[in-house]
Amino acid sequence: MTVTALPAKLAGPPLSDREAVADICYASFASLDHGDEQLLMSVVTPDIHTFIAGKTCDGAADLKAKVFDHVGVKLDTVHYLTNMRVSVDTPTAATVTFAAQAVHCRPGKGSEPGPNKYTTGAHYRCAAVKADGVWRLSEMESNHLWADGDRSVMKGV
Repeated sequence: MTVTALPAKLAGPPLSDREAVADICYASFASLDHGDEQLLMSVVTPDIHTFIAGKTCDGAADLKAKVFDHVGVKLDTVHYLTNMRVSVDTPTAATVTFAAQAVHCRPGKGSEPGPNKYTTGAHYRCAAVKADGVWRLSEMESNHLWADGDRSVMKGV
């Protein structure tokens, strides 16, 4: 059975600003784990700036080309986000920090022993903006603290 990510717009009562900002962080990484480009584009601004794992992306199209098309399409991944703190700084701006662990696997090889995985741990700081009632990530920066496994997994297939 294939598990798919929930859509960007969730059912039920509206989320608080703090919950909505946390949700877009979760959704951005869920988009990679599920290969869901539409989900990614729904939670980032067109001009997002990122500096993740030493790689700079300027704009959503650049993020898609450099990160999503590689990690979200060519690898099996699971990203765990924890210790999330959200500061709603103004009615339309927020700052978020969290820790993340990312497990990257060669496609279909996650259950096999051997050099099929590359795992990283990082701290993130993100900025989010609210426009037309919707929160989106405008900046993401990571400080990768450790890695374990076969780095060549990141080259994809």
